[in-house]
Amino acid sequence: TSLYHSDFYDMLYRVNVLPGWRRILVRPEPDIHMKDLEILLRGFAMLVDGENYAPSMIKFLNQFSKKSKTHSDEQNKYLEKLFESFLGACVDLPQNTFLNKRNRRFNIALYEAVFTAACTQAFQKREFITGKLDNKKIQKLEADVQFLEASQKATTQTSNVNIRLERALKIVGSL
Repeated sequence: TSLYHSDFYDMLYRVNVLPGWRRILVRPEPDIHMKDLEILLRGFAMLVDGENYAPSMIKFLNQFSKKSKTHSDEQNKYLEKLFESFLGACVDLPQNTFLNKRNRRFNIALYEAVFTAACTQAFQKREFITGKLDNKKIQKLEADVQFLEASQKATTQTSNVNIRLERALKIVGSL
């Protein structure tokens, strides 16, 4: 990912070290290749700007990174607190919730869809998440045929990105 240094990126670095986030990633230390920052960026980009998504993912993330330079302090603070409220919603989830059951690697598509779905309503109202995520619903999403198909081939195609989010909203819901 090409990095655009900004106050938004400073916020990403701050939330990247939060214990709740490190727990979700199942990695105590930040990744030196900044993979975890890219995962955070993807979640925020989909939440804030997902309706403008078009491949390639890298191009989309670069455009979002550029746009994020214009975020006000208030917007960055809001997104940080929203993310913290998402971590609060994850507190009862098993540590391996977002790990791929087969290869034990972090399932970016699952995280991105759950994060975006969970935060959508709060984001639209400029509020925070107050509920808790349900692990059974996340497992149901992960096993959902449409979600799986949209996660396995041409994963960054617009239609597949949209299908994953639609399925997450339907199965996991917005908090």
